[in-house]
Amino acid sequence: MESSSISRWFEYESGHAWCESAYKYQTLPYVAEFANTCTNLPIIVLPLVNIMLLRRYLHDVNGGLIFPQLLLTFNGLASTYYHATLNLFGQLVDELSLVWIITVFLVVYIPVMKWFPERFSKRLTLVRWVVLIVTAAVSALCFLEPNLNAIALMLFSIPAAVVIRYEGKQSGIPDIESFPSRILALWGVAFSFWFADRLLCDFWLYLGTPYLHALFHLLAGLAGYTIFIMFSMIDIESRSKTHRYTAAVRYFPDKNGSIFSFPYICLKERSQ
Repeated sequence: MESSSISRWFEYESGHAWCESAYKYQTLPYVAEFANTCTNLPIIVLPLVNIMLLRRYLHDVNGGLIFPQLLLTFNGLASTYYHATLNLFGQLVDELSLVWIITVFLVVYIPVMKWFPERFSKRLTLVRWVVLIVTAAVSALCFLEPNLNAIALMLFSIPAAVVIRYEGKQSGIPDIESFPSRILALWGVAFSFWFADRLLCDFWLYLGTPYLHALFHLLAGLAGYTIFIMFSMIDIESRSKTHRYTAAVRYFPDKNGSIFSFPYICLKERSQ
């Protein structure tokens, strides 16, 4: 009984199907939701772009920044697998990797966060272990009861949004002053698409546009990438006395930084 229950996790279409599944396998015979699968590409690639641009800083100063960004790439791969197969295992890994991104992000960046009480700085290792253990317990519960995933994500996302807004406003870095508003706008629209696809599928099928979850991927991926740009800038600035680098935010393709342009970090060595 137990082995058959586990094997069910890997069966095609054992997980939650999104609205696009009404057209499943029509574009490619082995891909259940083609648009939802392909739109994970930015989630996979953009964190790797930031890693590449910061490779000297990661090597010389703080290599820990690489871990949450690699987790975002892993989430993109897991989501690709999930939407291609719609199996329960892919769904669980996709959703739980988001919880772990938030956790590892907190563990890595907490030393440079202004909201973190200074009196706890001597107990930083203990705080990190507590965060990891709590997340591991939540992950175990979510595997036992998959319906808890959505609740866990919501519970983690609300304080994450508060921290993003607070840290961006308190950073004192002009290049990222607008980032909290940019991130929360992208995230808010993305989640509205997520809910609309899940709750109003019949309406979108009537219009012939069951692709709101694919748009969620694109906007959420850009929001996640922008979060890493913002906190990478905060980390570089906070540790400026210990390294020789300066950093500035640039945009592509719109140099004026419209909400749908891609921010990136231009890292340079200080002139001697």
